[in-house]
Amino acid sequence: MSLNQIIEKINDNHRAKRFFAMYLLKDQETFHYYYQMRAQLSISFIFDTIINALFNEREKKQVKQELINLLQINADMADQSVEGYPLKEFDKDLNSFLVYWRKNTGRQFLHKSFE
Repeated sequence: MSLNQIIEKINDNHRAKRFFAMYLLKDQETFHYYYQMRAQLSISFIFDTIINALFNEREKKQVKQELINLLQINADMADQSVEGYPLKEFDKDLNSFLVYWRKNTGRQFLHKSFE
């Protein structure tokens, strides 16, 4: 399945939405490329969730601040406030990714680990 097919299914497929949210964390270029097209692709809600989740309780999880720095985002980039379950779901997916990352690289997912 191509990325375009995943984007087309985002509104009808919960897993596609969750996958794409994690994909957007790949790097600054990817995040900002799709951020500029969020209205056109009807994916603003995904960015609102990501941004709100990363800024929510970021002091409890260092990786959130690392991702904020890596992606060069700020809280004002969210069009709407997101609360409750979507934030918990994003955190759960982020935790799963971090476990995968540590298991496959043997390193913490921190910006300095890329130097």
